[in-house]
Amino acid sequence: MEKYDYIFAGAGCASLSLAYHLMRSSLKYKKILLIDPFIYQIPDKTWCYWAKAPLEIHPKNAIHSWDNLNLKFGNKSHVSPLGDLRYYHLNSKDFYQSLYQEFKLHENIVFKESSVTSAQEVDSKVIVTTNDGEKYQGQMLFDSRFDPNQIIPSPHLKQIFSGWKIETFNPIFDPSSFTLMEIKENSNSKFDFFYILPYSKNSALVEFTAYSKTNIEKLALEKELKSYLTSFLKTEDYQITFQETGVIPMTNKSVKQKKSNRIIPIGTAAGWTKASTGYTFQKIQGNSKKIVSNLENGLSATNGISRSRRFEFYDNILLNIASRWPEKLAGVFEDLFKNNPTEKVLRFLSEETTLADEIRLLSRLKFGIFIKSLLRYESH
Repeated sequence: MEKYDYIFAGAGCASLSLAYHLMRSSLKYKKILLIDPFIYQIPDKTWCYWAKAPLEIHPKNAIHSWDNLNLKFGNKSHVSPLGDLRYYHLNSKDFYQSLYQEFKLHENIVFKESSVTSAQEVDSKVIVTTNDGEKYQGQMLFDSRFDPNQIIPSPHLKQIFSGWKIETFNPIFDPSSFTLMEIKENSNSKFDFFYILPYSKNSALVEFTAYSKTNIEKLALEKELKSYLTSFLKTEDYQITFQETGVIPMTNKSVKQKKSNRIIPIGTAAGWTKASTGYTFQKIQGNSKKIVSNLENGLSATNGISRSRRFEFYDNILLNIASRWPEKLAGVFEDLFKNNPTEKVLRFLSEETTLADEIRLLSRLKFGIFIKSLLRYESH
């Protein structure tokens, strides 16, 4: 049986990020095995985050960023600066290729194309079995496998999106700001919006996002994109150079797992996705660094990685509104950004504010829908 120090079930963003930070620590010589059924098959994804400077793991030759945020509600548009923050975009192809190139230089990192079918903690080790019957022994297993169908309650609210990177013949984009939300006026009881990352006057990522408890077909999402490009951006002359479609669970509830010091969930499987927004990338990097520091200091891997009950409460309030009264969400986001400095709102959404900050921020909102959500409060 082959023996490793750290085994990873899954080799997606969370696993590769943690392995990256391990390679920049005193643990860089540990034997690492990454097991994934789709090794070297790079998914079509984009990740975004806000920070003062690009994160250490962000490939230096693939940085796109903006310092102004645009919100559009019907015919109203609100552009605001991000203060000392910038909004960064990273394509999965650049991310994966950069890390794969680096990992090739480390003989102690091994990739295996397979699936983990079981993991059992035995004494001071973990025995991992794959679908081809192979067994591996490790000191610790980091498990990023995630099945959204196991989340309770079901059906849960989901953020469903489809996006195209397009090149246009005419210059129709303003690269000085990105559009976080463009919400069209409608009278139906749902919440959806368009999201635009303009790389230049002729190139942008345009996405359509909908909050829904039921699945939405890709064709329906793409129909919305086509209609938006034709009716609102007034263009039919474009070339699609990249496509992505995804589903992000919007819930604070996750699968109950047996507590273990040697089998450690990471990524979305560990609840690292912000339930009310879907942002995950920056949390992955912060928690990966904490795990590495804990391992270096002989502490439990997850020491200090616990979410504030306060922010879980805030998320539940928003999720309750999104689930019961989705037509009210546009007004909530409009008030949140228009009545507060954008930098403060972003820090609040990334759970970096103090209670005093949050009182000031939330006191500037209209209370009606929040009181209604409190009176009919439930955990999501």
